[in-house]
Amino acid sequence: MRKKRKRRVPFPFHTKSHTLQRKQSCVRREAYLRIYKIFFLNHLSCYINSLADTLCQMGHQVYYQSSWDMREIEAGIDYYKPDLLITVGIDKPVFNPALNVIPALCEKYGLLHIYWATEDKIHFDAISLPFVQRIKPDIVWTIHPECVPKYRELGMGSEYFNFALNPRLFPPKPESAEEVYDVSFVGTTHLETRTFRYDSLKQLLFPLIPTEVEINVWGNNWLESREFQVKEFGASVPLHRYHGFLPYKDTADIYHKSKIMLGVQNAQDQVTQRTFEILGTGAFMIASRTEELESLFEDKKELVLSSGEEETVELVRYYLSRPEERMLIGKQAREKVMANHTFAHRMENVWPAIHESLMEKRRVRR
Repeated sequence: MRKKRKRRVPFPFHTKSHTLQRKQSCVRREAYLRIYKIFFLNHLSCYINSLADTLCQMGHQVYYQSSWDMREIEAGIDYYKPDLLITVGIDKPVFNPALNVIPALCEKYGLLHIYWATEDKIHFDAISLPFVQRIKPDIVWTIHPECVPKYRELGMGSEYFNFALNPRLFPPKPESAEEVYDVSFVGTTHLETRTFRYDSLKQLLFPLIPTEVEINVWGNNWLESREFQVKEFGASVPLHRYHGFLPYKDTADIYHKSKIMLGVQNAQDQVTQRTFEILGTGAFMIASRTEELESLFEDKKELVLSSGEEETVELVRYYLSRPEERMLIGKQAREKVMANHTFAHRMENVWPAIHESLMEKRRVRR
């Protein structure tokens, strides 16, 4: 009796979709590797040294504009002849009415304008929405996925582009690092608007002030808001524990030198950029328990989460005397961030579409 042979499916039966996928992948890869000249209109170091520096690492030529005089901005664009204009966030200079001419400049010089909305979703209505209506970007990258359809309804391209880590600025914490600070917090007060940040500060920072734990604070507005802190939280940051403003380029050094970093959050469904940077260095963090942190990181493995004031004090006392556990958790946190949450990872999702958008804008302009 002849042995029944297994029927082989003809090879071409599989290749059509596989070839199409491969071609699509090659097209995306080619688009990702294209080099552009980029005019980066923002003076904040936290964005220049994160997003803009990542673009430089990708091989793009990035021109930083330090002047907010619109005549000088146009002179820079005319001289440099960039392909893209990138604006980020919000600060005092961008409230200048002169920036209303940005759409006309983009049209005149054929620039594709990308705006990274770093104030979403908390300040979408008060800041992001009125700002994009003025500057009229072609594409809005937003740090909150719920805002994507809102921008698209306005006729703008939009993609989710969350905060992330730039590993070049945040190297790993050495095992031999000298930890000179027990507990540290780096950040501006940001108490002008009542958000989850109030709850987070109340959970993490202020319960430690009356204890024996030595806390250290860097950032803006802590001296100016001392009376408000007492009124709102029942205590204020001790003067001898406040170290003033900390330049962005020096933050990693503080993360390395601290036994515990406090991970204050602004919202339940978002994570701050500082969170990715602290964890990305391998520093040990105690943070407020939020939906988003629980979805991204594993409690007691990559960070430690607290739900209240008493729990924070207990956790701090426990981990201060356990350096090996802190180092292990910090190391695992860095591994998670490096594997999933760098700016390079974020760029893979949004950058391949940039070339098509730029070409379309130039076709329409002709």
